[in-house]
Amino acid sequence: MIKDRGNIKWTAMMLPEHVQCLKEALIDEHRIKPPQLDEQAIEEFEMIICDAMEFNKQLRFEVFQNGFTNTLNGTVHYINSMKSQILVQDTKGYFHHIPFINLVNIQPE
Repeated sequence: MIKDRGNIKWTAMMLPEHVQCLKEALIDEHRIKPPQLDEQAIEEFEMIICDAMEFNKQLRFEVFQNGFTNTLNGTVHYINSMKSQILVQDTKGYFHHIPFINLVNIQPE
């Protein structure tokens, strides 16, 4: 007589630790390396920022954070050259400190 467990034999057992590791592996797979900007791109960003500050224009910032790029729309409120940061006020009125080294791209709205 064959004692077979049927479908029970083929069901997978996933512990919460396994699920968490799979989610982390999937996130790590989509991460990117931090961009390296050349001097020409930095000068172009400076010109766009100065023009936007003068005429109070909206800009779209692409910011590198934790392996991903986030988009932020807003106006440049202040440039802190000592800390190498810019202070951006978004469309909802919140302020964000963005380090220069985390900038990927800046475009006028």
